Amino acid sequence: MAGTVAASGVGTASATESTFFEQYSGVVTTRGHYDTTWYGDVYVTDGNDRTNYETTGTVPGVTNDESPEELIVFVHGWKHDAVQAREKFRQVTEALRGSDVTAPVVGYSWDSDGETLEWWDQVDVADRNADKLGTFVRDLQAASPETDVRVIAHSLGAKTIAECLEFFMDRGYDTSVTSVDLLGGAIDDDEVATDGEYGQAIADHCEQFRNYYKTDDESLKYDYRAAMWDTAVGHEGIEGEAPHNYEEYDVSYVESHDDYPKRDVGCIPDVVGNWE
Repeated sequence: MAGTVAASGVGTASATESTFFEQYSGVVTTRGHYDTTWYGDVYVTDGNDRTNYETTGTVPGVTNDESPEELIVFVHGWKHDAVQAREKFRQVTEALRGSDVTAPVVGYSWDSDGETLEWWDQVDVADRNADKLGTFVRDLQAASPETDVRVIAHSLGAKTIAECLEFFMDRGYDTSVTSVDLLGGAIDDDEVATDGEYGQAIADHCEQFRNYYKTDDESLKYDYRAAMWDTAVGHEGIEGEAPHNYEEYDVSYVESHDDYPKRDVGCIPDVVGNWE
């Protein structure tokens, strides 16, 4: 594991991060691992490879010898710089604590800055982060095999976790996570079906896969459809036959695309309730 993880350590966290770490445990980060050429192709930056990642704060089982019963990983969506990602981690942790969840929460922070990366670049980077997220999950489970890993992904973060499950399948790994919960998932609605790109990986590499969608999600209804020429699973739900472990819920009470992970106005209480 030492060859895979470049741990930044708690001592490197800024004062702002330390405040955030009072809310969530730590961060797995791949910030700066990708860049684009002048003609728009995404490439891996010097010193990085397909599977490496760094950590800040405390990531139980990776940065210490703790072995929590459960650990929650939150993967943010598109157009988030590092500060915006940390704010999202704080929000989802606050929502989880409000639903009486005491398990450590770890944020997964990846290059999705809307100021510097176009949509298609962000999709590419979200895809490439799958191997890194998958490597982190495998490292964690190797160090702490009794820990149940739950992954919550918002928006384009759905691409990373779906591809992560496929990473496990394609390499013949027996790695599995306890649950995956998509909040306003920005992947095509047919890709999660049994005969879709991720159907078999969903069936084989997580115990429960849940999709929370919003039929009046304007970001997915207009922006996603215009970019992808298809419907997002977070907009209208699945198209096609669902894998045996797939469930989905219409949470149109959530006010906007950005609100899914927020306390009081989002759907985290439903997410937690479905874990029980």
